[in-house]
Amino acid sequence: MEEYLANVKTLRSYMNDLEEEATKQSAEEQRQRTAIDAHDADLTQVRAQTKQASEEAEQLSKTRAQVCIEMSEKQGRIAALEIECATLKQTLELLHQEIVSTSSKLTEKRLFYTKTIERLTVKLQEQQEWLGAFKLKVITAEPSVEASQSKQNLLQGQSHGINSCGSLDKGNDMGSKQGELRIQLESTKLKIEEIKATQSALLLEINKSKQTIEQEKNSISGFPAPLQQMDMKSLEAEHKALEADKAGEVEYFQSLEERINEMKGVSDAVKCLCGLEYKLITSYGDVLNIGGVYPLKEVITNDMHKREYCECKRL
Repeated sequence: MEEYLANVKTLRSYMNDLEEEATKQSAEEQRQRTAIDAHDADLTQVRAQTKQASEEAEQLSKTRAQVCIEMSEKQGRIAALEIECATLKQTLELLHQEIVSTSSKLTEKRLFYTKTIERLTVKLQEQQEWLGAFKLKVITAEPSVEASQSKQNLLQGQSHGINSCGSLDKGNDMGSKQGELRIQLESTKLKIEEIKATQSALLLEINKSKQTIEQEKNSISGFPAPLQQMDMKSLEAEHKALEADKAGEVEYFQSLEERINEMKGVSDAVKCLCGLEYKLITSYGDVLNIGGVYPLKEVITNDMHKREYCECKRL
């Protein structure tokens, strides 16, 4: 009986141990299941993150490829811009050289026209001096005419013939003066034609310069604004100076024509041996005309100079 009780006690303790072991094992299984569930959740999250990372990597690859394409395009554009910049630099250098050449040509033209103006001014002064000398000769010739008239009143008979010869000599002197006047007027006409030709050449050069400047402006208009503004001020200053020179040339030519018109109307009084007074009038294009209040007779002399005589034929 005692042995039975001992076995029962041993069995109970063994069963208690089994229950404790089963409880521990159940708790361990629950803990492991919880850990497995946590690991599964972590694995699912890792898989989602891996998928997201893969998608991001693929997107980054696409973005990288797009960036590489854009970089290639930009590099091509940069190379094209470098080539265009080099071309623009060469064109700008050529334009600068053309501007310098044009400026030097304009300076040479200005010096040439300045010298031409000085030369024409000197010639005009010479013409004015010659005109003054001619007037002085005509004025000084009047006393000799009056002296011849007094001698005519004192002498008779043959002295009349002598005075007639003297009048012919006076006519010859007047014819020589008329020839000189005609030569001077012809030279003045040639000088006027030369001045007009110079003026035409000047206007032609100005028009050519304007066309060159317009062509350069049209060439520069396609450039950026900083390139357009380079050295244009100096070119505009040269153009304004050329316009001022043109205005000065026109004004000078107008004054020269006025002086010539004044020379056309030069008149001096001349007395005939008979006592009548006439006016000696020079006109451009005519050799010499002598106008008076009485009818005149036109005579062609041996020197082919057109002259008009008083009715007494003594002038």
